[in-house]
Amino acid sequence: MNIGMFSDTYYPERNGQATAISLYKKYLEELGHNVYLFIPKYDKKQKRDDNHIYESPSLRYFLDKNLRLAIPISPNLIKIKKLNLDVIHSHDPFSMGIYAKLASKILKIPHVGTHHTMFEHYTHYVPKLIRPSLEKTQEMIKKWCLSVNKVIAPTDNIKEVLESYGVPSTHIKVIPTGIDVESFQNEISFNVREHYNISNDEKFFLFVGRVSKEKNIDFLIKVYDEIQKKYSNFKFLIVGDGKDRENLKSLVKKLNLEDKIIFTGALDREKVIDIYKQAYMFIFASFTETQGLVVLESMAAGTPVVALGKMGVYDLLSIPDNGGIMIEELKKDKFVEEIEKLIINNENYEYLKKKGVNFVEKNFSTKLKVIEMANLYEEVIKEYKLKNNYSI
Repeated sequence: MNIGMFSDTYYPERNGQATAISLYKKYLEELGHNVYLFIPKYDKKQKRDDNHIYESPSLRYFLDKNLRLAIPISPNLIKIKKLNLDVIHSHDPFSMGIYAKLASKILKIPHVGTHHTMFEHYTHYVPKLIRPSLEKTQEMIKKWCLSVNKVIAPTDNIKEVLESYGVPSTHIKVIPTGIDVESFQNEISFNVREHYNISNDEKFFLFVGRVSKEKNIDFLIKVYDEIQKKYSNFKFLIVGDGKDRENLKSLVKKLNLEDKIIFTGALDREKVIDIYKQAYMFIFASFTETQGLVVLESMAAGTPVVALGKMGVYDLLSIPDNGGIMIEELKKDKFVEEIEKLIINNENYEYLKKKGVNFVEKNFSTKLKVIEMANLYEEVIKEYKLKNNYSI
């Protein structure tokens, strides 16, 4: 198959959606398919070494310098006709999603979409004068889902949310993104202790993700503050970048934790994987995850997880025999209690390490999930041709 993927985010941006698209491309191509990416251009001077990637002009979003606004006006729309695409897959409803919808209509081919992000929790990135209400945002999500031939939800929980918005169950297919488990089996090449001055006597907790309000990192800092008062040989690494970084640094200063909490900024994926493998524990308290890929990544690295069980993270940690501990509500005392249990009980800690690796390899290998996605493409193509009386 020839597959066109459209997204408003991709590398060098570092987020779950960009990682997912990169993995889809890699493993679909290993299966013998051709994957063409249509993404924003991030740097006028940068030239990608993949001729299957087509870039559209873009602007930095004024409320967050890490985000791009693609301008879907490009000669690529002319070039796309020569690619003989069989299916289009869009990964968000914004600029490139509109581009995908137009391409689908012009080329007369089916359009699949993945609901990666709970956009109703991100409206604070929109200026107040034009910020949509919760109900309006949910209606917009519903319309986008219904505009594609099939929408992919990363978890059953997200499928239920979309159904509550009015999207029919039959219109939704659950396919988790999955984890490239092979990447977590390589030898460590980045020595995090040496780079960030962490002694061999010290251990460190870890957060990986966008440094923004919806991730509840301030809550995690307060949890860590309670832990370090009793266990002084622990530090806390916050890996990622975002608009809330300075606010969080102010909180760290207020709590006198500047020598304990390390903000690494955004890092290459290879380094992040090595940091996962060297961390003592991954802690996470986001309400907004459609899947919680960072939770799976931590497990794949053999690092136990203590996380808030909401949305996609609930779907992961509610599965029996996973490698994490789920906290049902955002309560600091409960987080502290469960973390301390693992610190005290090394036998259970080591058990969770092994169980997490097995859990991800058995249930969430990207190789397996991409086969499901390829099968879905074929089903959608067949249905589209039957519906429009095209020859199969």
